[in-house]
Amino acid sequence: MLSKSKSISHQHLKWSCIFLCVCISVCLSLPLESKEQIELSPLVLQGHVLNDKIYDIKNSRFINKANLLNSITDNKYILLGETHDNIKHHENQAWVIDELAKLSFSTSVSFEMIDDTQAEFIASRDIKKSDDLIKLLNHYKTAWQYEDYYKILFDSALEGELKILPANIERKKLYNIIRHDKSKLPIETERLMSEVSLTADLENSLQKEIVESHCGMIEKETTKPMMTGQQIRDATMALSLLNSSADRRVLIAGRGHVRNDRGVPVYLSARDKEARIIAIALLEVEQDKIDIAPYLDNEDVKMLPFDYVWFTARADRKDPCLSFKKQHK
Repeated sequence: MLSKSKSISHQHLKWSCIFLCVCISVCLSLPLESKEQIELSPLVLQGHVLNDKIYDIKNSRFINKANLLNSITDNKYILLGETHDNIKHHENQAWVIDELAKLSFSTSVSFEMIDDTQAEFIASRDIKKSDDLIKLLNHYKTAWQYEDYYKILFDSALEGELKILPANIERKKLYNIIRHDKSKLPIETERLMSEVSLTADLENSLQKEIVESHCGMIEKETTKPMMTGQQIRDATMALSLLNSSADRRVLIAGRGHVRNDRGVPVYLSARDKEARIIAIALLEVEQDKIDIAPYLDNEDVKMLPFDYVWFTARADRKDPCLSFKKQHK
């Protein structure tokens, strides 16, 4: 039997591990926080046959950018799912924002990369330039490389005079909610989460994704708080869109958050029953996959859980699992 001091120590270790995993869950989808990464990841496979092709999943056909734009403007909620360290994804997102800015209706842009703590700091400021916005955001230490990857998006939104909104919860706040007391969860977020129930298959899919994102080196028990954290963040992003007063509401987020089956669209539909949502996944091509079929068919889903897939070249990055596994030998 453990002594009281050992029991406390054990609990502290347990929650320290969970905190680490929550932080990793938040950050592994980001560009690596390594001090070595000081330049943009170069793009490879630019000559791939699917590079820059757009696929309409529902209608099983390739379309052009004009067709995509027509589909975008027909929807209230426009979700653009990215790989965070792929500059081409941000260029394509910026193109969408630029095109929306030309139209007569109002548009807001919610960013996963801006959390509620940062929002309090920038809310009362009249920000006209991306450099000023980045300087303010950097008052809070995050893993986001604003200057390298998000300046292009901030430029498009600010030059188009679009409203920039936060769409995330600060990660220490998230940890405290999960560890100490779920009653500290914002009431509005809690209510929205209560309106959504994922099937066992979807929960298993999320759990598997989290384990794989941690290089298969975490136990299933550890994923439970991380799954809760993911769902809290999905609901938070949905609320950013729901609370906007704009005619068109754009979300810039990691691709997993814009999944139609268990991401932000589920929370939007729960609250806005007639929601018109379009989920666009920016997806890196793979060397040996030169046809659409291998991308559509996998063991978790028989069809990609998005409305459109916009293929791009790959970012040439180091394998994060190599250093992760080395540190945990």
